[in-house]
Amino acid sequence: MRAAASFFGLVLLLSLPFYAVGLLHLALPFAAALPLSALMAIVPMIAALALVAYNKSALAAGKLFTSAFRFRLIPSVWWAVIASIFMPAAFALTAGMVWLSGTALPTLDLLPLSAIIPAFVLFFIGAVGEELGWQGYAYPALAKHQSALTAALIIGVVWALWHVIPFALMGRSAEWIIWQSVGMVLMRIIIVWLVVNAGHSIGVAVLFHMMSNSAWGMFRDFNAWYDPKVMCLALLAPVIAIVATAGPTTLNRFRFGGQP
Repeated sequence: MRAAASFFGLVLLLSLPFYAVGLLHLALPFAAALPLSALMAIVPMIAALALVAYNKSALAAGKLFTSAFRFRLIPSVWWAVIASIFMPAAFALTAGMVWLSGTALPTLDLLPLSAIIPAFVLFFIGAVGEELGWQGYAYPALAKHQSALTAALIIGVVWALWHVIPFALMGRSAEWIIWQSVGMVLMRIIIVWLVVNAGHSIGVAVLFHMMSNSAWGMFRDFNAWYDPKVMCLALLAPVIAIVATAGPTTLNRFRFGGQP
């Protein structure tokens, strides 16, 4: 718990300059839907690598960094497939539910290819930056003393709280932020389930995270199609099924890669 607490504290400290940049309300040049402060996605990685280098060695920090790219650890390609399509499917379901509720929705406007490619690169870098911290460092530290579900809930809550200030600076309402935060906790449970079943591969978490952002980031204005409350409903049933079938202790029914 001490290691995880140190990590969370360092992440908050290193995020303060990015929160300050958010006050300027500047957008990324090739991803206008994101503020410049979104670059704080690299903070969890920096915090994790710094702590590992300090407490162990630079070599250990290097091994942690490369773990995000060890896709060979995934025991079955199906885990990578699930990680890649889960959130795009959830976003599509959410948009469908919003449309069925009677809300008039605009035509989705895909970004030009010249913007999509940099956006994909940005989302991949951001996913690596976040998941090396949350799953590569914080989860193993918490899983030594907590069940997989409890560790997922703790990380999910911290992850959501870490985003509250950026969401507020983007002009989101309190209700939107609350429901989005609940959705992020549900997403973290799914990520932990994927990781522990996929040979403890951080790469599968990176895929899930990248595709979650790419599902909406490829469009000029996805906000009209997205309601975080509806997204929570879309995610709740899968999460209940995961916990019920895989078990809260390990979330690892299939026993790939041993116990977390």
